[in-house]
Amino acid sequence: MKRTLYGWVVLVVSCSGTDWGPAELGQGRTSQPLRQMQLGREVYATYCVGCHGEKGDGAGPAARFLNPKPRDLRLGRIKFATVASGEAPRDEDYNRIISHGLSGTAMPSFALLGDRERLAVISYIKTFNPGWQQELPGGALAIGKDPWADDPKGGIEKGKKLYHGLAKCWTCHPAYETPAEILRINAEAKLPAPDLRPNLYASELKESDWGAPIMPPDFLFDRMKNGTDEASLVQVIAAGVGGTAMPMWAGALDAEQLWGLAHYVRSLALLRATPEGKALQARLFAQPVPQGAPQ
Repeated sequence: MKRTLYGWVVLVVSCSGTDWGPAELGQGRTSQPLRQMQLGREVYATYCVGCHGEKGDGAGPAARFLNPKPRDLRLGRIKFATVASGEAPRDEDYNRIISHGLSGTAMPSFALLGDRERLAVISYIKTFNPGWQQELPGGALAIGKDPWADDPKGGIEKGKKLYHGLAKCWTCHPAYETPAEILRINAEAKLPAPDLRPNLYASELKESDWGAPIMPPDFLFDRMKNGTDEASLVQVIAAGVGGTAMPMWAGALDAEQLWGLAHYVRSLALLRATPEGKALQARLFAQPVPQGAPQ
């Protein structure tokens, strides 16, 4: 029913511009879906067009001054969603980003908008994607409750071992332990000794589907775009980050492991711009190049 209704809205909009005019709206000649779409267009023109552009292509007048660039809405994909990486996002995913913004980017919080305005602009921006009426959104990933809620220190320790061991998050993000400790963690988990890269304490630039390479965040230095609370972090870890090298870990890791990583990453993020965080970075950068790493 939802798909059919959206398709009908697109058909009417594409065939008749008069249904969107003030006279038609004032005389009640339009349907509720079209009135919502008109409101969405007005909200978009007021708050979104300057960055995302009239066509939703991310090429608004302000876009050339911004890094990272505004999202190209024609792709029908966003980086941070509750669905598996690569699937079409749900309305709730758009709504969360519109409501809270993305820290460290030019995308602000639009909490000033009411529910009606946010839902309307979501309906409108989805029309930028040519295939939106044929593609249903993905299902929300089930993550479950935090098993470490009563033992956050245990969660941090679990996450530290996963980060430097099984998950090998340091292949993209920085490592936060010495080479000797990383080797010990892997040996304890009965994993093969890893080949440690020479720039172990810096992020590794990775290709993306967004038109430019992306530098994975350094949790001691960069802001977490989707938030630093455990619930936001575990969602990103579980679902992955669409169009980037960050994979979906749901299915590969269980809830205890996913939430452990979230607790560990949060513990690092809380050290950002603190004396403790700067001291940790200094100790790490003073480490010699890992033995056997390619020069």
